[in-house]
Amino acid sequence: HEFDVSFSMALPLASSICTLSRFRRYGVLDRNQWDVFLSAFMSDREWFGGNCKETRNLSLVLCLILHHLGRDSSLLPTYERMIRTIVGAVFQWGASTDVERDLVAKIDRMFAICNGNSYTSRNRGASRGPSPLDPLKPIELEPPKKDAVQQYGPPEQVLNEAQEELDGLIGLSSVKTEVKRLMAYLKIQKQRREHGLKQSSQTLHFVFKGNPGTGKTTVARIIGKILYGFQILKTPKLVEGDRAALVSGYVGQTALKTGELVDSALDGVLFIDEAYALSNPTGQHDFGQEAINTLLKRMEDNRDQLVVIVAGYPRLMQQFIETNPGLGSRFTRYIDFEDYAVEDLCRIFEKFCREAEYELTTDARAMASVLFTAAYQGRDERFGNARFVRNVFERAVGLHSERLAAQPEAAITREDLIDFTQEDIPLEAYPPLKGKAIELDQTEWLATCPGCGLESDGGTKFLGQRVTCRKCQQKFQFPWWQVRAETVGGIDTDLLKPR
Repeated sequence: HEFDVSFSMALPLASSICTLSRFRRYGVLDRNQWDVFLSAFMSDREWFGGNCKETRNLSLVLCLILHHLGRDSSLLPTYERMIRTIVGAVFQWGASTDVERDLVAKIDRMFAICNGNSYTSRNRGASRGPSPLDPLKPIELEPPKKDAVQQYGPPEQVLNEAQEELDGLIGLSSVKTEVKRLMAYLKIQKQRREHGLKQSSQTLHFVFKGNPGTGKTTVARIIGKILYGFQILKTPKLVEGDRAALVSGYVGQTALKTGELVDSALDGVLFIDEAYALSNPTGQHDFGQEAINTLLKRMEDNRDQLVVIVAGYPRLMQQFIETNPGLGSRFTRYIDFEDYAVEDLCRIFEKFCREAEYELTTDARAMASVLFTAAYQGRDERFGNARFVRNVFERAVGLHSERLAAQPEAAITREDLIDFTQEDIPLEAYPPLKGKAIELDQTEWLATCPGCGLESDGGTKFLGQRVTCRKCQQKFQFPWWQVRAETVGGIDTDLLKPR
């Protein structure tokens, strides 16, 4: 009876195959010919490996089977004979297209899932049983897996690296303070654990609030290393995700997609940027809420294997946390990332130049100082911070190249290839300065002696140079980020003053 049902359902599928000349004699099949047809089909080596143009029909047959199974998975036993015939050849000769490999994988998962439920009553009660396709699969030897120490290094070493990276960050004083408080907490908890004492049950999920380019992803990586260093997590890995990585456009797929991302982040840190994109403040149905619910459940189920960090604009992140009580109860650690100050922007720009083997002339420092001061004073929540600085640097490299390319090649010296001049600083990176002819002859910058605190003024020629305090004789580098706005010519000085 099962064979009769199988034959009656598979017959329409076979009709597409029988349009080929070498299978035409099977165009009118009866049940007695079915075994002969399947044998001929399986033995036809031209069918696989892309050797004939009709190979696409294999994908068609598998698609039709999946279409039927999608409506009723209890039909798996009915189709098993035909599926094993097709898939057996695929495994033997290799799928000819990615489509076929994907279709085989879907059917294989369907077999494995249904094996513990409606598929084959003789296996009822089992959990996830083996797929009937397993014996057909080629044996693949997995390479030996490296343990965490082999892959990432000893925890103590990684912890020291994280400490050095944190100390080496420009600016971010408040962020560094919060991270060091975390390290102090983890250090004491580790000592309590070593002495057999109870440990605090505080959660280690974070909310990072800050504008773009303020180092949120960088600090998230450092925290991952710190947690690995204190052996809170088994690895220091960081998995990044956003709405696109969590939410699907189809019903029932978002939970699976979110679950797969969480699985990839287990034993490490999951970093979700612009997490508020998951919520829908209008209250209308949206798959983003399904992603949030799935994430909250996994945070609870895998609380010893996962640390989640959500990040984004300060105002929107606060609204996001307040939309769901579950978020507020699980995310209890907040770190605010303030915008970089003018000094930080200048130092980051200088770091980019140094790492790329460029140097700033005093005129270039002066022009960059005016640019970063104006951009900082006119910033809004979309201000790019370090991203803005990188954009300025990349434009400067372009202007430098264009300037030198216009000169005779023989006249270009090594010094020319290294030095940025004021013509290479892209004022148009901040639109209000575009086309302005800034005059630096009378411009002055403020310097404060680190020894005695004496304040003094200096012109362009002092910027970035070693100077001596006239009061205490201490030597220090003259800063180039505290420009006196009223001394800059050629522009409206209000652009350089706080608004």
